[in-house]
Amino acid sequence: MVNRKTDRRTERTRTALMSAFLELILSRGYEAVAVGDIIRRANVGRSTFYLHYARKDALLKESLKGPCGILAACVGGDVAPQTLLPLLEHFRDQRSLNRVFFEHPVRSLWVKSLAALIERNLALIPNTSRRRSPIPRALLALTVAEMQTGLIMHWLNGASGVKSDLIADALVFNTRSMLARPA
Repeated sequence: MVNRKTDRRTERTRTALMSAFLELILSRGYEAVAVGDIIRRANVGRSTFYLHYARKDALLKESLKGPCGILAACVGGDVAPQTLLPLLEHFRDQRSLNRVFFEHPVRSLWVKSLAALIERNLALIPNTSRRRSPIPRALLALTVAEMQTGLIMHWLNGASGVKSDLIADALVFNTRSMLARPA
């Protein structure tokens, strides 16, 4: 039987660590934040941190699961562009804070995390519904992830006149086009 008290305590600790991590990287940048900064802000011990996460990049990967999952769903699923709108609008509304996600090394980690989810989704697509390609699945997934994050980044950095619904359409269309079977 699972001890609910332990589960709640674990969840509170993980939430405190994640909140501290996000506050710090959004204000200082990823490179400037050390594990010591995170544990002080979260008010937990170093051993407690390492009980939950191997390194700070593990926290980063976990923080990216939500956005990555939404974008990766464009692969193999019948995702409507409207599904992406809340994420895109959040990015747009928070673009001055979220700039850290589009800078090295966070962007590289984001692309790798997204590519891993995309690759998993590609593996679930029957070969009959996807192009037989000489390109290895991992490279195809990385290419799609780069396109998706690049499109979002460039939209946020300069295409301010472009509405989020057009970017959502482009994300879905471009992802599907990259994976479409040749005629």
